[in-house]
Amino acid sequence: MRVPAFVLIVLGCLLAVPAAALAAEYTVHSALDEPDNNVGVAGCMTAAGKCTLRAAIQESNNSTGTTDTIKFIAAFDGELADTIPLGSSLPAIVDPVRIDGDANAVGGQCTTAAAIKGPCVGIGGPAAGSALTVQNANGVEIEGLAVSGVAAGTAINVIDSSTGFQARDNWIGVKLDGTPGADNKGIFLDPDSDGATIGGLTAAARNVISNNALEGLDAEGADSVIVQGNYLGVAPDGFTPAPNAKDIEVTGSTSGGGFSAANALIGAKVEGAALMSEACDGGCNVISGATATALDLTGDPLLGEKPAVAPVVRGNYVGLDATGFTPVASSATFDILVGEADEARVGGPDEGDANFVAGGGYGVYAEKGEALQVFGNEIGFNYLGNPVTPPSTVGMFIYSLGVAIPPVVSENAIHMNGGVGIEQRFGGSEISENLIVGGQYGVFTEGEPGAFGGNQIAGNSIIESEANGILIENDLNEVIGNVITEAGGAGVRIKNPATLLVATGNHVGGDSQTEENTFLANGGPAIEIIDEVDAGVESENEIARNKGLFNGGLFIDLVGEANGEIKPPAFATATQSTASGSGTMANARIRVFANATKSPGQIGGFLAETVADGKGNWKVTYPSIATGTAIGATQTNPAGGTSELSYATTIADPDKGGGKDDGKVIVDPVCKLSGGGRLCLVDKKAPETKITKGPKAKIHSTTAKFKFSSSESGSSFECKLDKKPFKKCKSPKRYKKLKPGKHVFKVRAIDAAGNVDGTPAKRKFRVLAEG
Repeated sequence: MRVPAFVLIVLGCLLAVPAAALAAEYTVHSALDEPDNNVGVAGCMTAAGKCTLRAAIQESNNSTGTTDTIKFIAAFDGELADTIPLGSSLPAIVDPVRIDGDANAVGGQCTTAAAIKGPCVGIGGPAAGSALTVQNANGVEIEGLAVSGVAAGTAINVIDSSTGFQARDNWIGVKLDGTPGADNKGIFLDPDSDGATIGGLTAAARNVISNNALEGLDAEGADSVIVQGNYLGVAPDGFTPAPNAKDIEVTGSTSGGGFSAANALIGAKVEGAALMSEACDGGCNVISGATATALDLTGDPLLGEKPAVAPVVRGNYVGLDATGFTPVASSATFDILVGEADEARVGGPDEGDANFVAGGGYGVYAEKGEALQVFGNEIGFNYLGNPVTPPSTVGMFIYSLGVAIPPVVSENAIHMNGGVGIEQRFGGSEISENLIVGGQYGVFTEGEPGAFGGNQIAGNSIIESEANGILIENDLNEVIGNVITEAGGAGVRIKNPATLLVATGNHVGGDSQTEENTFLANGGPAIEIIDEVDAGVESENEIARNKGLFNGGLFIDLVGEANGEIKPPAFATATQSTASGSGTMANARIRVFANATKSPGQIGGFLAETVADGKGNWKVTYPSIATGTAIGATQTNPAGGTSELSYATTIADPDKGGGKDDGKVIVDPVCKLSGGGRLCLVDKKAPETKITKGPKAKIHSTTAKFKFSSSESGSSFECKLDKKPFKKCKSPKRYKKLKPGKHVFKVRAIDAAGNVDGTPAKRKFRVLAEG
């Protein structure tokens, strides 16, 4: 029968359309390393009639445009004999594929020869070159392989802009029996290989990357890399040291015109059940045991590397084992090397953001990076809050010369044995609300401040420093609201460094009760200012409102030519409610304080202040106090230099007669610590409570955190949530496992005299239902 011409044309067109490509699945059933016999013909098959990993990769590369799967028969079950010895590098993977060594494992992982859940398939070698290479192929996944013994190359080499790479449940540098199988480098991501995920939020996704002569993970010029839930520098058991030189390096690259390394996420905000457990889970990485650097975000410009941009490092155990309890032996110089990375965030303000850091030389080391934030980390403490081996040199080193957006270092807890808790070079930083225990110095700042001036050192608790709680060797710092206890020397010491003529323009204490520093039981003066350089330049450092008890020297001690050798003001009169003097510096600012005893190392409550007239005469009035009370006074010259204290003892007001205790006296926690007495008589004014930080009106988290303060220092607090009664609490206060729905938080302050805020601070919020 004759076929019409138009039918032939249609048939011809249909035959010209290629068939839709179908994803292929290859099952490896041989541990031999043999090539495919005839790629594209008869499927995965070697000359010996086997399907090997090498042959499967060759066939998958030939099946273009689809995401193939390479599996292994169930006989690959994590025993050492299930290791494929490579004579040379496997063919580069140039087409999307999922290599899944765990596909046939019961429960998704094998019980390995190490008696630990992990990969089912091993790869040994090769002696030269890399084991696996992903080359210009997007979306490749590699899971369930133990790659070891790659002596001269890289275990998994991801190159030529291979985006979306994923690695899960691999052991890199570790054999299936858990013993070291040293690699040269673990996993490498080259420039533009963006969006890689190494590990995951579950234990089953964990990679163990250890025993590598260079980097365990090296991401160079790749954006949006996520590294979560891995063990680096330890064996699969999570605690046996198995060091890499560097555990993780995430940097940009100067090659090819330059590639950034933006928005890397190292770790996770630990939430839910993971937050309740001590183990490193829920996205936490163990980053430990390194011989050079645990985490490097800046790189080496001589190697074509440049700093990362906007990396986030949170929820990790650095220098600790997977239990979060015990340090891992390390000779690392740096734990977290931020270097010059811009917009880096280490830790965070919320529960679950903290990195726990132990050992090494420097806990966090940052220099010249813009907008650095270091929040809420635990340095030298384990997960339970117990002190462990701290960094040997500095807990946090911050170098801010030339930055446009200064650093913020806040709410960290730092434990040191020697060295420095926080060392700040130059200026402009906010160092606030940190807890620093031990070390030679709690906070040390030096270097001529830049455009932003000095640092604000505020609200820190600094305990048991061997020398000084705060050592200042530069200008223009503001030191307010700190509590400095049991330093071996002065609580705050300001001195001229070798590189500067004087240290000047510093302010210690402020003009309100909340800005007062508290100095308790320090071995030397509360505040010591030293100017030993006769250079014709006078230091001018202002000492405003402060308080303290039981300090070993003068409360304010000026040494050498400090503050132009200004003398303290002379008292002419001192009564229950007034004090006056004459012969002081014209226009000097006079501050008067009450003291429980006439001890030179203490100041009690602030009483009053005034400015002397042009002839140096001054007078202040204050709420009536008891006769026989020691009071002290300082003067600050118009240039800002403050004197030591002069002292007097109050007598009865002329119209009071007999010194009866009338009126209200300022009550202060320092007064309470002194055992009370006639200074601590009457306080009828209730404090005001303020919530300084809390959740937004609507939150998805089941955890809410509140910070609050009182208008009177030394206050205690009571908190309540919803209809529950008020109970004693401290700031910050956290509530966990909140139910979805509306909630009301209230907090009230109680001052040292027992007055209760009758109008508690209140914050309403709603926990949104999941999903």
